[in-house]
Amino acid sequence: MSGKWIVRTLAAAGFAALSAGGAHAQVFTPAFQSPRITNDIGVYLSDVGDLAVEGIWRGGPLGLRVGLVDAGDDLLSVGGELRSPVQVTAPISLAFVAGAQALIGDSNAFGAQAGLSAGYTFNTPGVAFTPYILPRIAVVDGGGDSDAELEVLAEVGADVEFAPRFILRFGANLSDVGADWGIGLAWRQ
Repeated sequence: MSGKWIVRTLAAAGFAALSAGGAHAQVFTPAFQSPRITNDIGVYLSDVGDLAVEGIWRGGPLGLRVGLVDAGDDLLSVGGELRSPVQVTAPISLAFVAGAQALIGDSNAFGAQAGLSAGYTFNTPGVAFTPYILPRIAVVDGGGDSDAELEVLAEVGADVEFAPRFILRFGANLSDVGADWGIGLAWRQ
């Protein structure tokens, strides 16, 4: 797989994500999934509804999420994720990622997504910086009378590993579905 092929694929996915229409419900908090596998637990804030607070536990390739979303009424957010590295000869790291997330409360919603996370880690003494892009395909069901919709999503983000065990994570959505931004702090186990 050549570097030009990867860049072209990511550019096409990003363009498709920017032109995708919105779904009926904002289900997704930022994925915060760089291609690097980590074992950590963290607390994250994002702008799903008025504000979402979420805890994410990751043990190798698997992760679990639980949180609260303030969207007029309080909703419980629960989900799971998978991340599996893809071996390539390119200078970037790649990982297949998948996840599912549900909002439970007065207005229920569900979404499932899968995509490819691509990034590169810059190492300096005491700090590792991993910017990434995560284009993906999602199925979103806003609940009620709405039908499930197929969406093209993309997120750009960065992991900043500092101190002996802390990771600061940022995520910004490039599509109309889900949170516009998110930030979190994780402790590596």
